[in-house]
Amino acid sequence: MAEENKEKKSIFLRILGFCLRSPIGTLFALALIYFAFQAYVLGNSPLINKGIMLGICILWGLWFLARNMFKLLLVIVILIFAAYGYYAYNQREIAKCEAAGGVWNKETGICEEKLSLWQRLEKLWKEYVAKDDSETDTAKSK
Repeated sequence: MAEENKEKKSIFLRILGFCLRSPIGTLFALALIYFAFQAYVLGNSPLINKGIMLGICILWGLWFLARNMFKLLLVIVILIFAAYGYYAYNQREIAKCEAAGGVWNKETGICEEKLSLWQRLEKLWKEYVAKDDSETDTAKSK
């Protein structure tokens, strides 16, 4: 019996402690309960009271964000640094290639040396000639 009385007292003290620590949260909760009672139990202007309840929930959320803004900003900054670290880790080979003066080939995933315009044209011509030779060899074999 003493334990039940102690539990009831501790629950009451917990509720009282919450109300004293957070008077604005208590006001939001009481306003929400009042308009919910008006809308759902009494049926007085349910649409208007539900709109007011939605407004109270939004204000309560804004109050929570404003109260915890420093923590929120700190978490956002940590997430940004983590995302940048992940990006830099994934792009380390590309950065190393470009720092050495090369060009990263996305298709093959390797670092290639920079080619001038004439060197690129010569490379394309050799690929074209090799492709043409392989086509004529397959045509002759048929």
